[in-house]
Amino acid sequence: MQYAFVSDLHSHYKNTKKVLNHIEQIAPQAEIIGLGDLFECTIGKKKAKTIRNAKLKDAAIIEEKFMNLLTFPSIIGNQEERIALVTGDHRFLQYEEVREIEHATLIHGHQIEWDETYKPTFPQIKTPLLFFGHSHEAAIYINGQRQPVPYNIPLAIGQKPYQINVGAVVDNKEWCLYDSESMTVTFLQAQ
Repeated sequence: MQYAFVSDLHSHYKNTKKVLNHIEQIAPQAEIIGLGDLFECTIGKKKAKTIRNAKLKDAAIIEEKFMNLLTFPSIIGNQEERIALVTGDHRFLQYEEVREIEHATLIHGHQIEWDETYKPTFPQIKTPLLFFGHSHEAAIYINGQRQPVPYNIPLAIGQKPYQINVGAVVDNKEWCLYDSESMTVTFLQAQ
C-alpha cells in the first residue's frame, strides 16, 4: 500500500493545495495521512502559558477554504495542542498522538527530544520505521545519523530501522511517499 505523508501545513492554503494536487498526480491511490501542525496557532508558546478562553479567531488561522482541504486523518501536532489550550476548543484534540501502520510508527515530532543543536533523540518504537515532522526539514536518519535527502528517487529501505522527517508543506511544499509493499520511501516537492 502507498501512503502520502504531509506535515506542518500551518494553515497555508496555497502550499497545501499544491501538495495535495501533486499527490493526486504522482500517487492518486495513496492514503494521505497528516503528521501534525495542520493549523497555525497565532499565540506564541510563552503567552500560551497564561492565556485561556481566547476566541478561536484570535488564536489560530482558520479559513473555510483551508478546512475543506483537510479530508484525511492526521496525528496531533504542537500547534493543535496549543490552540486547544488557549481556546478550550477540544476539536483540536481529536487527533491521535501516535499511529502505527505497516512497518511504521507515525508521530508529529514534538514528542522527540531535541538538543540545543536540534539533534534528535528518537523514542523507542516497535516498528522499524518512524515517520515524523515538526522541524520543517526533510531528513532521513540511519543509526541516528542524518543523511542527505535525495528528491524524486525511491529509496529502498527494507526492514532496517530508519527515522524519516517528511519535511514541511508550509515552507517547502514537501511530502513523502511510503510504499509498504516495495518498502521504499520517496521524498517529493510540489512546484
